[in-house]
Amino acid sequence: MIDLLLWRKMLKEARVVDLSQTLEEHAPNYPTHSKFYHNLWNSYWHGERALSYQITMNEHSGTHVDAPAHFISDANPEAHVTVDRVPAANLIGRGARLDCRNYHAGENVPPDFIEKWEKEHGAIEAGDIVLFNFGWSSRWALRPQHESYVTDWPGITMKAAEYLLEKRIAALGVDSLSPDSPAALRASPIHPRVLEKQVLLIENLCNLDQLPDFFIFLALPLKIRDGSGSPVRAVALV
Repeated sequence: MIDLLLWRKMLKEARVVDLSQTLEEHAPNYPTHSKFYHNLWNSYWHGERALSYQITMNEHSGTHVDAPAHFISDANPEAHVTVDRVPAANLIGRGARLDCRNYHAGENVPPDFIEKWEKEHGAIEAGDIVLFNFGWSSRWALRPQHESYVTDWPGITMKAAEYLLEKRIAALGVDSLSPDSPAALRASPIHPRVLEKQVLLIENLCNLDQLPDFFIFLALPLKIRDGSGSPVRAVALV
């Protein structure tokens, strides 16, 4: 039985860090994905009773999660899990933030960096949600000032991804377009390998520099039937 009074006390005392980019028109997006549109539908400015907008967007708009089905085809039905079938608990848990701001465009984090981080800060454990802080979110800007964000970002090597898979983490997140650098996406991306193991990928995070080494992470995707992913409102409790 959960001690609700204790949880209420802990939640009131916690500082909430918003890790989500704002969804708005002209925000950066992966070049092959459709853009975000926010169109006025009803308004009291035009004599109607209430204000509402219609949203048109890609499942991978803004801060979002990739479901396994994003890269795993239905030829592998056990691994082809769509976002509506991803357990909500998979994106609620202990987060670990790795400071990778010394890695530059096109560079990739190796496994020995993670091992060194663990020796200095503490072990990454099964079920953790591991966030890589490249400092890339500082480049987030609306089009046409978005080029430096969507060009040649850093990433994570396959060996580093394999190391985290062996630890049975729940999810891996980055403050860039992808945990795969552009070169890795063209050659040997970690996306299929990680998603096949049902480890979720979170992209376009922000404010990671405000986090301690470990914290509570929460993000809930929209329950989109047969969806390959979904925008999330990701937050940390510290």
